Amino acid sequence: MPILGGAYCFIENEHGERYDNPSEDLIFEFIGDLNSRDNGSFVVEPVEASAGWYVSVSLLDSGEFETVYRCTSRGEHRVVVSHSPSGIAYDVTLWISGLPSSLKTARTQE
Repeated sequence: MPILGGAYCFIENEHGERYDNPSEDLIFEFIGDLNSRDNGSFVVEPVEASAGWYVSVSLLDSGEFETVYRCTSRGEHRVVVSHSPSGIAYDVTLWISGLPSSLKTARTQE
């Protein structure tokens, strides 16, 4: 859910494609674009690095996906391996939406 007034996070893949405030559908699309040749992972992270959180999704050699959830203020570092792109997209979206609003500081484009 975007915060009005600006971007609070972005998604970026190894090709340098970057979008602000990604939706569950966009995260699902990025998962579908992962491959073992030249685009094996992407990250969702805050525009303000001081927020101290990120989520990364990587395609493993086994064909599974590894999702890393990290939030320094909550002391969280969790790794989940899954086969389900839709489940991952949902879980990532839910995790980000559950972050405290203080970690989702919006920055307006200048």
